[in-house]
Amino acid sequence: MYHSEDYKSLKKRMLELFDNPTTVVADRSGRSQPTVTKFFKQVSIRHSSWLSIYEACIELVEEQETRLKQLYEKSSKLIKKEDSVHSKEQ
Repeated sequence: MYHSEDYKSLKKRMLELFDNPTTVVADRSGRSQPTVTKFFKQVSIRHSSWLSIYEACIELVEEQETRLKQLYEKSSKLIKKEDSVHSKEQ
């Protein structure tokens, strides 16, 4: 479970996207913070707990990635509008 590249990548991304991933994942998964901490520290936990925490992490990363993509698109549109306004002024 903990040795897969998917787990390692997911853990790294969670730490990049969230200031306190333990709290966010505990809220989403319904597992206790100590259990989620064990997940991130790669300590053995029940398989059902591991799966629900892993699933919560995937959902949270997906939501953040979608949000970031929307913000980038919005920013890009605003920059294009500004560029077109500036080019018309010149």
